[in-house]
Amino acid sequence: MFNGYRARALTLIAITLALGLTLGHAQIPDDPTGQDVLECARGNLVEGTFHGTIRLELTRPDFTKTYVMEAWTEGGDKALIRIHEPEDEAGSGYLQNGDDLWFYDPEAGVPISLPASALSEDFLGADLSLEDFYAGTLDESFEVELLGARAANEGESDVDDDRVFQVRLVPKPEAPVVYGKIEIRVRESDCATIRMDYYDQRDTLIRQAAFSEFEKVGDEDSQRVFPLRMVFDDLTQEGSRTVETIEDYEFDIELPEDTFTRGCLSNPDGCP
Repeated sequence: MFNGYRARALTLIAITLALGLTLGHAQIPDDPTGQDVLECARGNLVEGTFHGTIRLELTRPDFTKTYVMEAWTEGGDKALIRIHEPEDEAGSGYLQNGDDLWFYDPEAGVPISLPASALSEDFLGADLSLEDFYAGTLDESFEVELLGARAANEGESDVDDDRVFQVRLVPKPEAPVVYGKIEIRVRESDCATIRMDYYDQRDTLIRQAAFSEFEKVGDEDSQRVFPLRMVFDDLTQEGSRTVETIEDYEFDIELPEDTFTRGCLSNPDGCP
């Protein structure tokens, strides 16, 4: 039971915090290096607050399941998630505050602490961990190489003559990274990351994350491009996919001081 709680906590929190892949006012320079493109993508991380409703559809070879949840996040390391569907899990929730992680079950009545090491583990056998998005992918643990640029394909951009840059990230020898390499595709017009490919040590493509249906949010000075659809595929297990759809959202809102606390987690009717 404990492992099940941990797996679902990682799934919901990590995919929710993947909302950080949105736009600031970064720009790719003329004749860029791979590091330039990567810095542009890093500039897309949102440090503010988010609140929204999320539909998560899990497909595995032997089952399918749909979650509807409400989420509040702040920066890249705080998240509060309440489950509304399915009915048998309604009222349960998850909380991350820094390295601290908890699960709440109304029947138990108290938050259950999960180990910090869980943040770097895989979840549900298909998707990505928090570190894949916020540490492993965009930190200084990699050698960065620009593979080139091409015209954006249909469906990748609505901007005429837009281009997509492809960057390869190879972990440095001392880096605590399980992948042999990661390749990301970044859109030139707004620095949005539209796809991430993960390879094992044998150079086999094992995972993919695709982002689409981008929506512009925020005011002119802090405009962001927000993916309303995210698809995560585990290529090592045929038929294993997670699709996240954002059904409504609001950014840069004021949240109560106790939002990311165990007291709030265990009081789904009154907080936030």
